[in-house]
Amino acid sequence: MSRVLAMLLIGALASSCTPGRIDYVRVDSSYDPIQYRFVPYTRALYADVSGNPFRMEQQAFNTLVSEMIQPPGVVPSNASPYRIRLAFNGGGVGCGASGGGVSHGDIRLAAALCPGGGPALTYLTGSVSDISGPDDPRFRQFVRSSVARLFPPPTSETLEHENRERERHQPCFPPGC
Repeated sequence: MSRVLAMLLIGALASSCTPGRIDYVRVDSSYDPIQYRFVPYTRALYADVSGNPFRMEQQAFNTLVSEMIQPPGVVPSNASPYRIRLAFNGGGVGCGASGGGVSHGDIRLAAALCPGGGPALTYLTGSVSDISGPDDPRFRQFVRSSVARLFPPPTSETLEHENRERERHQPCFPPGC
């Protein structure tokens, strides 16, 4: 019981450190947490940006967002197979979400992990308030943490299944066979 309470406390503290809020997260059944778990921390991500909540040139905003979603030390790449759809102040969800324009309040975000031309493996919606501009560290943190949430880690059930499958396919050597 105390372990569960400790985990809830840690989760509450961690969520209070991230600006904004995530309202909805959807993970498709085809998402493989074993395959994707390290992607947002080790691989280049392709930012597919729609909309712009600030009064700045769209291409400059797209470049800024592309740089802010990358893991530390990783250079953005348009050739990345990990396409992240980021729609600011628009409508819709998933890979088809479209962005809108300048906001005078909350900045809304719809983000999705879009493999190839298929539907979203994961997507989320959220918002953040009191952002002073595109260089506000809270905006950067909100966007980066939202992208990381598109890659949920494996659950204990997923790991147990993976271990059972691995044991099933291991070769058997005498005398144990």
